Order: sequence, then structure tokens, then C-alpha cells
Amino acid sequence: MAETPDKAKALKILVVEDNELVAETIAEALLDGGYEVVGPATNLSAGLELAQTEQLDGALLDVNLGGRLCFPIAWVLSERNVPFLFVTGYADAAMIPPDLRSTRRLTKPFRLADLGAVAIKAFGTRAFAAS
Repeated sequence: MAETPDKAKALKILVVEDNELVAETIAEALLDGGYEVVGPATNLSAGLELAQTEQLDGALLDVNLGGRLCFPIAWVLSERNVPFLFVTGYADAAMIPPDLRSTRRLTKPFRLADLGAVAIKAFGTRAFAAS
């Protein structure tokens, strides 16, 4: 098992997910992988506020947040040059605005090992211990 980096050096990842159980699972997996978690935010307004105000190294965005789409958060992150990926149960990319279609997606349901691999590719090289 790889050594977890110091908190001061951990990458800060915003988690925006409306299902509290899924949000907690993602947050725990990221923490286990050596990341620092911002949030989780469970709705669009909370996610948008964190995206605008927090120093971030990356973000995981659930596309559908209780019937509201996460794209305003994605646009803020894009403007701030913060890498992000979509976590979604939707297979159809047509619902994603054209300027965001190249964004990496992690399809629900997913395995924690898949989350780790995608996080490392999207946000940087930190040890990821989840299996």
C-alpha cells in the first residue's frame, strides 16, 4: 500500500454529488487515496459557491443534482483552469453542452478502483489506496 502524502501536500478535490451516501463513499475513497476533500456539496448552489471560493486542484461533478444540471459549476471551474470530471449515470453525451463534451466521465455505477484511476489521470499523481 502506498504511503499517503501529508495533508499540506494533498490535492484539494471538490466533490459535488446530490446522493449523500454516494458523496460520502466518494469522499472517503478520495481521502483514502491521499486527496483532501472539499465538500461534499449536495446541491447546485453549494457546489457553485465552493467552486467560486475555494482553492481547488480538481473536482468531481454529478451531472444531475436533484433535477438541476451541474454545468454552471463546470463553467466556473473551466474559467479558473481547475480540472474536473463528470460522474453520471447518463450514457448519452448529447445532454452535455458542446463545450463540455470532451470532459472525462465516470459512469455510475463505478468501482472505487475505477474512481482512483480516473482521479489520478484527471488531477495528478497521488497514491490511491482504494480497491
